[in-house]
Amino acid sequence: MEHIYFGQGLYSPKIAALIAQIKYQNFQAWSKANLLHPIFRFPKGKRFENVYTYYDLLLIRLIKRLRNKKFSTKTIKTALDAIYTLSDNDPYAWTTSTIVVYNKIIVVKLPGKPDWPIAASKGTQKVEVIFFPELIEELERELIPPRFRYVEIDPNILGGTPVIKGTRIPTSIIHEMYMEDVNPLEAYPSLNKEQVENANEYEEYLVTV
Repeated sequence: MEHIYFGQGLYSPKIAALIAQIKYQNFQAWSKANLLHPIFRFPKGKRFENVYTYYDLLLIRLIKRLRNKKFSTKTIKTALDAIYTLSDNDPYAWTTSTIVVYNKIIVVKLPGKPDWPIAASKGTQKVEVIFFPELIEELERELIPPRFRYVEIDPNILGGTPVIKGTRIPTSIIHEMYMEDVNPLEAYPSLNKEQVENANEYEEYLVTV
């Protein structure tokens, strides 16, 4: 797996696309449409590379969910811009907002405004609907499908590198060992067969999305 900037929970574009399970071409298109905003640019050889955060992984999952509902990138950007504006320019306000699809509209309920859901994709129109889905928890579960119960992604562990749950062992290391016919259980005797197989299956899953 390509290098991740350890210790900061930051990801290169290709790694962000890989872990968030979208095609790199889609990532590029969404970035060009200003749906994604890098936190800074990192020098890489003679050029600079954009760097994204763990929250961008979740944002990608949200965008993908809305795209699957047939919303255009323009409509999604309108909704995200409305959240940003109504939250006094908080770039992370969407992470604490309630966001659902209602009657072909993207509806947002902002924290601190429990009686005022906003039809964000239509501007700041008030709608008479209240929703309470747990958005962030759902998006985090999407990053790692339930069948990978031994895998976790935590921005505070190895900079958000996918690891075997409860350890600091990257799943990519396990996969590389399998590819080289090395038994991971010999290198990591504290692990069991289910853990290493699950980690390897997760890595194989990423490259097939």
